[in-house]
Amino acid sequence: MKKNIFCLLILVAFLACGGGKPRTVPGQMQPGSAEYLTSAGIGHLNDGRLDLAKKSLLEALQKKPRLEPALNALGLVYAYQRDFVKASNTLNRLIQISPKFYDAYNLLGTVYTELGKYQQAKEKLLVAANADEYLTPENAFANLAVLEIKFEKYDSALRYIEKGMLLNRRFAPLYNLNGLALENLGKLADASENYEKAIALINIPDPGYLINSARVLSKLGDKKKALDNLELALGKARDAAQKAEIIKMIKILEGG
Repeated sequence: MKKNIFCLLILVAFLACGGGKPRTVPGQMQPGSAEYLTSAGIGHLNDGRLDLAKKSLLEALQKKPRLEPALNALGLVYAYQRDFVKASNTLNRLIQISPKFYDAYNLLGTVYTELGKYQQAKEKLLVAANADEYLTPENAFANLAVLEIKFEKYDSALRYIEKGMLLNRRFAPLYNLNGLALENLGKLADASENYEKAIALINIPDPGYLINSARVLSKLGDKKKALDNLELALGKARDAAQKAEIIKMIKILEGG
């Protein structure tokens, strides 16, 4: 189950960046300026063109090494590329320049989680979660839950999930995480209920949520609904490894 954590972790981190997208630079931008290159890089990032995004952002930082939106977006690019050392170096640099750039603490916490640095991850995420100026602390609480689940501290994960839900009861990742924690604690019916809530809260079905739901439904004996969810997930999945996992689960349920 841990192999599914990274995708969720980065999704939550991405949602935390400027309300869904990395922040761009307001005002007039001259072609070729650092701000212009940053905006172009963020556009490439939002469209999934990571190499082009990195190229534009590095060019922007050559012109203005302390440009905060460029550093933030570059850190996210490195995280998506799983170059976690460069991501952590970039985000630490951003925090040194702008100690109140709380998106950077949140993303850096997720990067440290992937590097297996429990204490460093927790410290950064707690800064974001408890900052009065941070507009979306539920994201940081979700990432704290991811951290605790990765290190098999499921009761601690539930505590952070509860804190996040007090802030935003319509944040789907929290319900998916609640399902993961409860599933690992053997509370399958409660886990299934939370997975279904997560699925219901989003407009476009998420393959990861559907896989989690199907896994628990199959354990509960609801083979039909599990297959329905897996088939829906297969139609929505874009990642080859995820598709292979779904096909394998379908074959097992069908007795193949």
